[in-house]
Amino acid sequence: MNPRQLEQDLELPNIRASLVAYHNVAQKSQWYLRFFIPGPDRRYNPGVAVVRSFRVPRLVDSLKKARQKMKLLEQEKYSGTYSEDFVLRSEISDNLSITVSSRKSYFLFWSYSKVRLYFLVSSKTNTFSESFDSDDVKIVINALSSAEKLAAKLITQL
Repeated sequence: MNPRQLEQDLELPNIRASLVAYHNVAQKSQWYLRFFIPGPDRRYNPGVAVVRSFRVPRLVDSLKKARQKMKLLEQEKYSGTYSEDFVLRSEISDNLSITVSSRKSYFLFWSYSKVRLYFLVSSKTNTFSESFDSDDVKIVINALSSAEKLAAKLITQL
């Protein structure tokens, strides 16, 4: 690790993420988030997405909108599938997209419902995903909302 760089793991459900604070060549303090999704085994390069500090508020806003949609889908009575993209690749990061999808089935007294948010992170050759329920998304939103304060704390240690 670069001596002018500090990294702090973020405790997020279902995904590895870290906050990296550093000094650039002009000695200005900066930070970014890094999301890491490994492949199914060691034969694959992992998917890594970097979100620069100035794009984190947009990511948090997109996650809040996605969570609202998840809550609505959980309450609605319908059958079928639903999918909506909340972040497209290159909007926030070159390798990151976020999608909410839902599947619901009803048959007599039996019902099946699954509403999930998917973080899709691309490697050079593959795209891997991790899924979250609405409670997990709330944890992610809270952690990312406090990332700027954590970055400021790390920067004072550089």
